[in-house]
Amino acid sequence: MLTQTYKTVLRTLVSVLEEATPEPTDWALIGSGSLQLQGLNTEYDTIEFMTTDKIVTTIGKMLGEEPVQITSAVVSGTRLRLTREDIPIFVIGDPVFHGVEEKLSPVQIPSLWNALNHGSLDGHRIPCTPPEWELVLAVILQADDRAEEIQQYLSEFGYDSRLLVRILREGHATTQTENMVWSLLEERI
Repeated sequence: MLTQTYKTVLRTLVSVLEEATPEPTDWALIGSGSLQLQGLNTEYDTIEFMTTDKIVTTIGKMLGEEPVQITSAVVSGTRLRLTREDIPIFVIGDPVFHGVEEKLSPVQIPSLWNALNHGSLDGHRIPCTPPEWELVLAVILQADDRAEEIQQYLSEFGYDSRLLVRILREGHATTQTENMVWSLLEERI
């Protein structure tokens, strides 16, 4: 369950993102915060959003912060790093997630943006990446504990197999990644 402090910071950031973006599908809450708002009880300690470089720059100007280009072992893109109430916040523009054998660019996956779920935060709707996306990402990043948490959730509550196929295909996932995703889901059916 999200703490009141986390909810307050998240609500404030969502207001900033809504003001900075012309369309509600130009950004999404990702990672553990997204999963929490959709009912998966997972550990969280950061707030993470993904959007475009242009929107990150706009948000940076609004908040008086300077975004930077990053390249790490797991992600590259334009990042705005903030801290509010001791909660680390990351807004990443045009992210590219790096796995061992592949890169995944969510901005280039139309089906992901068409399938955003809306998590509820005290009655306020927040665009969230679907658990199917978070599972694919966890597999690519070899985040085995996260993949298992999501797999258990999807096995209990169901998943959209067509969305998974589209994400994997539009994201140009390797056959090995596809096989890993499907084998995880088939374990508990």
